[in-house]
Amino acid sequence: MTQSSILIVGATGQLGTRILKRLASEGERPRALVRSLAKAQAIQSVAFPVLGDLRDPDSLRDAFEGAERVFIVAPPVQDMELIERNAIDAALKAGAKRIVYLSNFAAKEGSVMMPMHVHGLHERVIASLGLEFTVLGPTRYMTNFPFNWPSVIDDGMLLEAGGDGLMTCIDPDDVAEIAAMALTEDGHSGAVYRLTGDDAFSASGLAELLSKVLQREIRTVRSNEQNPLGGYFGLVAAGVYERTETAANLLGRRPRSYADWLQQNLPALASPVW
Repeated sequence: MTQSSILIVGATGQLGTRILKRLASEGERPRALVRSLAKAQAIQSVAFPVLGDLRDPDSLRDAFEGAERVFIVAPPVQDMELIERNAIDAALKAGAKRIVYLSNFAAKEGSVMMPMHVHGLHERVIASLGLEFTVLGPTRYMTNFPFNWPSVIDDGMLLEAGGDGLMTCIDPDDVAEIAAMALTEDGHSGAVYRLTGDDAFSASGLAELLSKVLQREIRTVRSNEQNPLGGYFGLVAAGVYERTETAANLLGRRPRSYADWLQQNLPALASPVW
């Protein structure tokens, strides 16, 4: 069987695995970059695994060969800039025609937050390459909302600080669906999509919803001593995370609601203590 011209970088991560499944449901079997045979075996039912290490550019040559459409995502690790740039360079050398790049809703070159800076930097780099490109900038995933579930479940405490600022969220399955569209459809070249669901919560609003769902009082932090107003929460307080209609327009439906996501996933989240 001829290998697909689609290559997924970050194929075994939270979003990458969802993209593979989404493409598989549409009859695609993309190539998937993995670092080990064990990881290859985990995804071989929905992808063609290809071995390569983003920290070793020489190992990427064969893995990227023939890849015309490349999805790039990297974890927020210390050398994030290096591994993303290695992926971009490998795609260029392989003659890729399209890059779909996972950025961040609050990407900004020069940000003191390393991931935001790297995302902003590489948004600019990718836009300058002369290739078809699409940037996906999702807000916070529902799978990380709230950040600290054990504190909610065990202590009845929501460790989120941002004053009255609103926090948006989105189901990563919706992001994966949009990523698959950008990889397989025309009409997305040059687009920068800032993606949110319909929900936007202040910390107190989120605590109120969780109290209702869990049927117990969930308190918020009363000061910023445990959660300083910097980084992400500083952006929340500054009103950066506004809700957009972009995901709804792309999907042709309303994005999944957080209440619906909670209903499905809460049993697993709560099971260690209930």
